[in-house]
Amino acid sequence: MATLNIASKANQATTFPALLVAQYAKEADPNSSINVNFEEVDTLKAGDNATVEIIVGSETSTYGSEKVIDGLMEAYPFLQGKHDTLVKEWLGRTASFVPTDFKSIDGPLLELDAHLTLRSHVVGYTLTVADLSVWAAIRGNKVAHAAVKKGALLNVTRWFKFIEETNAWIVTAVHSANAQAQAKKATKSSEGASYDIALPDTEKGVVTRFPPSHLVISISGTQKLHCSMITSRMRCIREH
Repeated sequence: MATLNIASKANQATTFPALLVAQYAKEADPNSSINVNFEEVDTLKAGDNATVEIIVGSETSTYGSEKVIDGLMEAYPFLQGKHDTLVKEWLGRTASFVPTDFKSIDGPLLELDAHLTLRSHVVGYTLTVADLSVWAAIRGNKVAHAAVKKGALLNVTRWFKFIEETNAWIVTAVHSANAQAQAKKATKSSEGASYDIALPDTEKGVVTRFPPSHLVISISGTQKLHCSMITSRMRCIREH
C-alpha cells in the first residue's frame, strides 16, 4: 500500500503529475492500493519546496514530483511500459512546464509542439506516464493551460484534447482533486473562525450598523459587550 500526500496550496503544475500517475495506477489495476491525502499547506517539508510526498509500505518518505513518480513506477512496475528510458527523459523535462510566466514556458511548449508533429502520444503509441506527467503539468499551470486553449500550438492542443477525451478518468481526477482541496480549505477556515475581538475604549458603548437585534461580543477573559437594537442603530455596553 502507498500513501500520496499533496500540498493543496502549492502550484498544481507540481502536484498534478504525481496525482494523475497514482490515479492511472488505480485505473490500470483496481487492486492497487494508493491513498491520496490533501494537506492545506504550500510545502510538505520545511526548508524544501516539496509539494508531493509518497510513502510505500513502511518505507521512508520520498519528496518531489519526479522522485515520487519514480517511486510509483517502482512500486507498480506495470507503469513502466516498453519505453522506460524515453519516459524518464520526459519526466525530467516536465519541470520545464511548471513556471507560471509565459517567457519561461514558451520555449518548452514550442519544443513539445514540434515533438508531437504526427504523434498522438509523447512516447510510443499508447498512453504512458510521460503523457500523464506532461499533460498534468500543463493542466495545473494556468498560464500554460491558457496558451494551449488558445489553439496557436496546433500539435500540443490536438494532443492535449486527445489525451483528455480518450481518458475520461483524467478529468474526473482533476475535478475531484480540486473539490477535495476546496473542502479541506473550507474545513480549516471554519475551524479557525473566531468572533473574539478586542475593542479599545468601549466603556461608553459602541454604535454599529448591522441588523441583529441582540449580540454578545467577547472582548477578553470574562469581559463582554452586550449589544441591542435601539431604533435603527445598535448600542453596545461593556460588561465587566
